[in-house]
Amino acid sequence: MRRMGLVSLITAFVLAGASVVAFAQSHARIVRLSYVSGQVQMDRATGQGLEHAILNTPVVQGTRLVTGNDGLAEVEFEDQSALRVAGNSEVYFGQLLINDAGAKVNDIQVVKGTVFLDTRSKNQDLYRVAAEGTSFIVRPDTQMRFSASADQLRVAVFKGDVLLENQPQLVSVKKNETLTMDPKNVSGYAVAKGTEALPTDAWNKERQAYDVAYAHNQGYGGPKSGYGLQDLNYYGSYFYAPGYGNVWQPYGFDSFLTGWNPYSNGAWMFYPGMGYTWASSYPWGWLPYHYGSWAFINGTGWAWLPGGNYGGAWYANNFQATPVVVKPPAGWTPVTAPASPVGGSARTILVGKAVTPAYVPGGRVPPNFASVIPGRTFAANGLNSTYAGANHAVRGNVFATSPGRTANYGHVFAAPPGPTAVMGPHSAGAGPTAAGTAGSYAGSTTGSTAHAASSSGHSSSGTAHH
Repeated sequence: MRRMGLVSLITAFVLAGASVVAFAQSHARIVRLSYVSGQVQMDRATGQGLEHAILNTPVVQGTRLVTGNDGLAEVEFEDQSALRVAGNSEVYFGQLLINDAGAKVNDIQVVKGTVFLDTRSKNQDLYRVAAEGTSFIVRPDTQMRFSASADQLRVAVFKGDVLLENQPQLVSVKKNETLTMDPKNVSGYAVAKGTEALPTDAWNKERQAYDVAYAHNQGYGGPKSGYGLQDLNYYGSYFYAPGYGNVWQPYGFDSFLTGWNPYSNGAWMFYPGMGYTWASSYPWGWLPYHYGSWAFINGTGWAWLPGGNYGGAWYANNFQATPVVVKPPAGWTPVTAPASPVGGSARTILVGKAVTPAYVPGGRVPPNFASVIPGRTFAANGLNSTYAGANHAVRGNVFATSPGRTANYGHVFAAPPGPTAVMGPHSAGAGPTAAGTAGSYAGSTTGSTAHAASSSGHSSSGTAHH
């Protein structure tokens, strides 16, 4: 813990003297908190200690993430690799940087609990998971689960390869194998066939299936993939606007939504060396708030303009801390970030209903991914109470049902549509549907049901919320 505190102090000191531009172009990196459910807190090494975690918060080196009993969280990296944190867990990002060779270095310390790591990278990026002085290298294209307690470490590999360091030779743990060891006796490890099933496995697979189904380019230009792209494909669509090119708009928007403010729901968060930056409570609110710009297009309403660098990896080094609105509606007041404090530390400023995932009225409601965890119950709230009957039909299907499956099966994700050729308002029901379905919605089912994910082939038993 003393080492962790020293790393945080050094990180804060180094970043404090940098400008926003230097921060974006240095070896420091910015990734995102891509999912939050239940009790989740963050310490961003800014001097504020643990704070309520807000969706789309930038995650930098020195960040600590803590989940409560019902807490679930996900951090997405630039290559769409993801770290998923189960309940009663704590992780610390010891390193998030780019080395001199250009490779991304991700050093994640698991203080306690269970995490899942899904690596997608095919290059030389390094992912290392460590606990109690023992570290593991997670190879590219690997899916693994890491559990840490005071007297035991367990590494279960579902796909790929994980290497145990701190040994005379690297120890390989391969697909469908589990390594168990006492952290106080690093040489006393054992590798056995098979992986034990945990309740949160179903949630991890849900998030994997969602990412795989929606994370790829659908023919509108730009990169083939990028972190946050899956949320754009799920919650909205692209269309061609004369004078602007291909632009994106969330489902539910239309020309009547003149009073909406892109920066009305989220939080202003301070980072040394960068100042205040925006964290949006909209699930799709990563890319549209840190890259490109917003414009109000007559007859269509607000839309996101990816920008001139959209033909390449525009998300790599063009991070914008503050909002950019190039063409607001008449009478609209521009939004500016709060002034940075003189002392280098400042409180987080909440705006709107920043503590819950927000959605556009008439657009898609955020899915309840955690509902597939067996035996888990959920209290109805303003968001989840809309998962019923006629309300769902208005918004378009949240999860498409697959031909031949029944209402008792879990979520099956339909592929997103390609770009819209003609500019015009987007209807509330727009969005992907699976062949042979009519946007059906089954509500909640309780008992032993099967979970299906069209892209992963995994199955589990438990409660499914469709």
